[in-house]
Amino acid sequence: MAILIPDLEKAKAMKQKPTAGELYLLEFLEKSLSPTSEVFFQPCFNGDRPDVVIMEKGLGVIVIEVKDWNLDLYSVNEQNKWVLKQNGKVLKSPCRQAYDYKKNFFEMHVNGLLEKNIKNPQFFGLIKTYVYFHNGTKAQLVNLYGHHLEEAREALKKNETDLKQERINQETYDKRRLYWENRRFKFDRDMSSTSLTRDKLHKISFPQKERNILFEDSIYQEFRRLLCPPFHYADEGKPVVYSAKQAKLIQSAEGARQKIGGLAGSGKTVVLAGRAVNAHKRHGGQVLILSYNITLWRYIHDKVSAVREDFPWGSFQFSNYHRFMTVALNNSGIDIVVPKELRYEGTDKRKGRAIAVQLNTYLEAEYYSNESIFDGAEVKTKYGTILLDEVQDYKPEWIRLLRSVFLEEGGEMVLFGDEKQNIYGRPMDGERRSKVVEGFGKWTDLTKSFRYKESSPIIPLAERFQKSFLIQLYNVDQDESYQMSLSMVSILGYGSYDDPGGLAGQIIGIAKRNSIHPNDISIISSQEAILQDLDELFRQPGGHNERTLCTFPTLEFSKSKFSHYYKKLSAAKKFGFNLNSGVMKLASIHSFKGFESPLIVLIVNDGDSPEIILTGLTRAKEHLVVYVQKESKYFDFFSENLESISTFLW
Repeated sequence: MAILIPDLEKAKAMKQKPTAGELYLLEFLEKSLSPTSEVFFQPCFNGDRPDVVIMEKGLGVIVIEVKDWNLDLYSVNEQNKWVLKQNGKVLKSPCRQAYDYKKNFFEMHVNGLLEKNIKNPQFFGLIKTYVYFHNGTKAQLVNLYGHHLEEAREALKKNETDLKQERINQETYDKRRLYWENRRFKFDRDMSSTSLTRDKLHKISFPQKERNILFEDSIYQEFRRLLCPPFHYADEGKPVVYSAKQAKLIQSAEGARQKIGGLAGSGKTVVLAGRAVNAHKRHGGQVLILSYNITLWRYIHDKVSAVREDFPWGSFQFSNYHRFMTVALNNSGIDIVVPKELRYEGTDKRKGRAIAVQLNTYLEAEYYSNESIFDGAEVKTKYGTILLDEVQDYKPEWIRLLRSVFLEEGGEMVLFGDEKQNIYGRPMDGERRSKVVEGFGKWTDLTKSFRYKESSPIIPLAERFQKSFLIQLYNVDQDESYQMSLSMVSILGYGSYDDPGGLAGQIIGIAKRNSIHPNDISIISSQEAILQDLDELFRQPGGHNERTLCTFPTLEFSKSKFSHYYKKLSAAKKFGFNLNSGVMKLASIHSFKGFESPLIVLIVNDGDSPEIILTGLTRAKEHLVVYVQKESKYFDFFSENLESISTFLW
């Protein structure tokens, strides 16, 4: 008998009760699969909620979506979307829904799997998908898909005849053949291979019949960690000492609406983590933690892990807004439709960027900022607590949508932010604070920084920068911490550079002459291009030969035959970013926002806003090196407040 997680009795007692089809499938799988097969019912991995996932070490993964539908009530249109006959409502194909769960494993959830798949497409075959129609029959499936298959067959025959009778040329023939063969393949796949009825459940099989070296143990373990999150015990945490204000703010309350702000290093993330655990202890339900920056999820996860309490990791979901929404749309069977004119896979970078801007605008309007997108849809998961980090980066529509669609009745929602890190230029209110939706009360501010040692000059430097460039827009941070003068510091310098090679040499020189470990060095800039150049120089064998971790693909990759995967791999790099990786880090300021590092090397670029610069320099815990060109509007400030970099090189 297969291993069911949870077992049948626990599955029946779950808050979201299994349907008749789900119970029937679970009972069948338990009896028919081998004792080494693991069957996960309604697992939640970073928001995705497939009905059933089956896994066996060395053989692969199976994803099954279960529908208890009466198939006579539906039809399938030419675009392979399902249509409810009663009102003509177009629905996402259940087969596509299962496929998107599979795709998300590669692109969102399993770190490193996308890169393996790009280099070896056979990796995509590690996961197999099915849709089980509990009340369906083979005849009903033929009724849904059969006429589309017949149409494709007839079109292919006509295409052959037209070529033989010279009514079309070879080029037209080839285009038509590819179109109709692709269409026939998709309809036949969904009807014959992906769709299952009750009498065909015996067809469920793993991608491989024998142990597959591609499905290596490390990949299996990562899948299992996602599907079966461990329990966190109190002795796994580290003692967290809260200030009196922090201790008050971590207390969860039913129906609470709150806004918590504070200067860099004041412990907003520590409060968020404590509040998350306290919330789960209070209501025992699901806690959703969202940031705007995708790289931050692991950092926030570590802060939650530091809380010395018992709790199941499966009750906490970490994501960023857009990734969460993409997953939630698929969970609810809502298809993200991209118009043909907004799909571009060519090599013209300028055209690609222009279309990408248009695509983002379209997706925001139609899906991510559309407050009615879930009207009439089934929402699989609601949350007893929703905590939003970096709320200054959020649009009001996103906050309203999360509150109205995903928050349980009586649930609490707390917003955390710092308006002076408003690098996306979101609107401000009359009090010069981030303009968010009504109903969250006044801001409660954390005014004491815990990021810096008493001798650190970063706080007064940040205050002077705000007074020089941001005082007209925001209230200047007043830190209650003990502050020392700028002279009490080991490294605090500025410089300029002529080429990436010279810059790379200076950074390595500073690190070696001052005995700074690579793990303590983070190089940040608003422009990825200069960071890519530096990354390549650092890694060169026979040169600096340094290992690095980046929030973007390497320069070699961007110039390779795989460059059209750049956007997907970039997202995967950000998702897998780990501050304590033991190596030198390179990241955009946008991706590094929320992190901190003992030494920050900040590269200032033309067009950088004051908010971007402030965000960058406040990432430093102890040491800061700023590279700024003489023609920059920021040059005078840094040359007056920092020492020349040559002081730390010789």
